[in-house]
Amino acid sequence: MMNRQELEQWLGDREGRPLVLSDVAEVLHVIMDASRQPVALEDSAALRELRFAVTVLRDIFPRDADVRRWLLAPSSAVDGLTPADLLSSGCVREFADLAVAEWNRPRAVSAPPFASILGKRLEHR
Repeated sequence: MMNRQELEQWLGDREGRPLVLSDVAEVLHVIMDASRQPVALEDSAALRELRFAVTVLRDIFPRDADVRRWLLAPSSAVDGLTPADLLSSGCVREFADLAVAEWNRPRAVSAPPFASILGKRLEHR
């Protein structure tokens, strides 16, 4: 399990990367498309926090549809609110913390069948 600082380091130096308009647009598009509610960001620090959270989510989920599903799923960690609710309420830090908690959540790992690892079909005797 990684704490927030370790995860930030794992995913790369977010402070060292400039904010690019296309990054901002992509982040807001995914969030607004999922929640259908406006997102209020107080300052550039909140925007960087949001970008970090989306980077974490993209590391977890392979498709935007999976990110959207997570955004709309009620969470017991925030009294049944959805992650999108947190954003529309301006709780960007709490949203990012929820994304980090999701990253740390145990997941089932699927491995290829043993036979396919060897590159041939094995027979039971």
